[in-house]
Amino acid sequence: MRVAVIGAGIAGISCASELQQAGYEVVLFDKARSVGGRMSSKRTVHGYMDFGAQYFTARHPLFQQQVTRWQQQGVVSRWLAPIYQYQQHNLSASPDEQQRFIGVPAMHSPLKWQAKRLQNYVSCRIVALQSVANLWHLVAEQGESYGPFAHVVIAIPPAQAASILPPANQVHLPESLLQPCWAVTLVLARASGHPAGGIFIKDTASNLSWVSRHNSKPGRAQAESWLLHFSPAFSALHLEQDTVFWRETAEQALAKLLTQPIQVVDAVAHRWLYAQINEKAASGGIEGAIGQGLWLAGDWTRGGRVENAWLSGYDIAIKIREKRSVQYD
Repeated sequence: MRVAVIGAGIAGISCASELQQAGYEVVLFDKARSVGGRMSSKRTVHGYMDFGAQYFTARHPLFQQQVTRWQQQGVVSRWLAPIYQYQQHNLSASPDEQQRFIGVPAMHSPLKWQAKRLQNYVSCRIVALQSVANLWHLVAEQGESYGPFAHVVIAIPPAQAASILPPANQVHLPESLLQPCWAVTLVLARASGHPAGGIFIKDTASNLSWVSRHNSKPGRAQAESWLLHFSPAFSALHLEQDTVFWRETAEQALAKLLTQPIQVVDAVAHRWLYAQINEKAASGGIEGAIGQGLWLAGDWTRGGRVENAWLSGYDIAIKIREKRSVQYD
């Protein structure tokens, strides 16, 4: 029983790992150079920098068990830095009892650890699916064909999923569900002295949605560096701007936020086309089987969050296993 999983983010790897443990032959595909999806981090001369998901929580018992296994392997730890909020032009401490976890030494570390056990093709963009005799074949951008597979799990953003579905399996996908986000890291020449690890932006007039300090996390850059996530609206408005624009905009925003002048020695910008959930476009999502041996998974099917992405992939794996059990009863 061969299964293809398209998308090596946490939903795809969760699904692939569970199926492999159950004895399936699983092949993982991703267009990026490495696994991680929106949990990816960049390795820079300053150290690792997280540009996508900044942390995750664990509420469901099954995911709590997975987090414990990651901690035992040393690829996940608690993030204990102080949390602040910015509201009405005021930055203030916002303590809570929430346990937050991060990958170590980078957000993608737990996914890379699991992917070592999986057959995977990275830098491989799948552009079409073909059904032949009730089995699936995957066509890559350069013309390569992979298959046959009894099941294909599509664990990528809805707009990308819609582009590869064959005509016979087209379903209505909320392609505008995930909104863009420009992420910019600024490396400072001198420490600001501010203790905040993460900052929730509650001010509706701000162009930011989240700010965090990389060097408050284990394994990250030692020099003080700040990650700024710009709001979906501002990111969309300036979607095609160059890195010079984003460096200057980020410098102004961070100086205003910390209420002090800053000197930036380096800046790294990354554009996420599909990042934050658009609540107005959310309609419960689509998850599960959308055709014979064809499945959809991802955080976007459950309203976002790292934990929901993992649960989505896990649940699809269980459904595939159950389907096989019924066939052989």
